[in-house]
Amino acid sequence: MKAAVLHKINDLRYEDVPDVIAGEGETLIKIMAAGICGSDLSRVFGSGAYHYPIILGHEFAGLDEKTGRKCVVFPLLPCRKCAMCMIGEYVCCENYDYYGSRRDGGFAEYLSVKNENILYVDGDISYDVLAMCEPAAIALHCVYLADIKVGNRVLITGAGPIGLIAGYIAKINGAEKVYFIDIDQRKLDYAVSLGFDIYKNQKADVFIEGTGVSSALETGLEAARPFGTVVLLGNPYGDIKISQKSYWHILRKQLVLKGTWNSMFNPFRNEWQIVLDLVAGGRLPLENMISHRFSLEDCNKAFEVLKNKTEFVNRVMFVNY
Repeated sequence: MKAAVLHKINDLRYEDVPDVIAGEGETLIKIMAAGICGSDLSRVFGSGAYHYPIILGHEFAGLDEKTGRKCVVFPLLPCRKCAMCMIGEYVCCENYDYYGSRRDGGFAEYLSVKNENILYVDGDISYDVLAMCEPAAIALHCVYLADIKVGNRVLITGAGPIGLIAGYIAKINGAEKVYFIDIDQRKLDYAVSLGFDIYKNQKADVFIEGTGVSSALETGLEAARPFGTVVLLGNPYGDIKISQKSYWHILRKQLVLKGTWNSMFNPFRNEWQIVLDLVAGGRLPLENMISHRFSLEDCNKAFEVLKNKTEFVNRVMFVNY
């Protein structure tokens, strides 16, 4: 079969790889769409991967060819033995694995996945929209932790796909206003076209930090109202430092500071199913997040578009249908 294989930093190749075979407790999935995450971009051009060669891709949707059913795949593979796994908190697993990160993922024609990680989908949702389920579930989990109330004003730093989806879900949860900050004016213009507002020193009841950048964190801490909630969402690519003044904002405003990681996919709360229900009900237009579509054989071109940002880019998607 064909796959986009990362051999080392700056060395991504579309090439033949051995066919995958479903093992015990697994299902062979034909990959129909897979999105490029910012973490994939870093693995190809920046910090690198856990090992080489590796097939990246943790945001994907496909077809179970045996049953003919569409499906999405939760990419985190918990050990199911540690204390956190015993209570269903798989994202805090002490010894997890991960499709497209620690093991081969969805930038390929086929992938064999654990049965318990598959969520089957009925209805006519397109595969590229289904592949947005992973970042959407992350955004939903973040908003869930933010505990947004009706009438709240929300500030989000970073108008990328996850930030914009968080904005949609914040409004679904009753937010009166959602403000965005981004260094790319094209992203802010797009956010406005979707019905959001640009931050202009407004105060916020909830601040979601989606960039992993110190300056963005400081801006949000200053904007937060007393007794407000701050949720840290963005992955940092270096040390995060704040000034004494910003630290005082946390203390003197008595802010609630939370971290968020991944999404919940367990018998008690399945945020992937919540996302799918919102999409099916027409309340979460994930198709608005996809700006570019490529075939897998054009993998290097797709990554270059995302890297160079010479044009407006939101989510870049590989499609195979």
